[in-house]
Amino acid sequence: METVTVTIAELIRKNRITLTAERCEANPNMDSQDMDHWKTVLRIGNRRMTVYFSKGYGHNGKAPKADEVLGCLASDSAAIENTRSFEDWCAEFGYDSDSRKAEKTFKVCEHQAKRLRSFLGEDLFNTLIWDAERL
Repeated sequence: METVTVTIAELIRKNRITLTAERCEANPNMDSQDMDHWKTVLRIGNRRMTVYFSKGYGHNGKAPKADEVLGCLASDSAAIENTRSFEDWCAEFGYDSDSRKAEKTFKVCEHQAKRLRSFLGEDLFNTLIWDAERL
């Protein structure tokens, strides 16, 4: 069976996914505060998913777009799907498995992957993380 690759922008258009973004003071999932932080809401039909998203100051306050947010969520979710455990994830990404900060990051990624799967549904989730071209 041949896999058809789509861009995230095509996936967004086809599924009518929208994003709204509101600037906020901090991202509760990150320690770094030297960034522009956003509280974003993705919508597909009557489902919604709220995600904090941060961009470096070099973006000059430009709000994130749906493809940026979904691209990051897809990368993080694929990383969770590709590893068998926290220790495996640490080894893959160069984290110390004794680090509480690493464990917090892993748990955030794991939780967001579950939420993304629920938000998109199984088929669209798999298309996003395995078959969509990311930025």
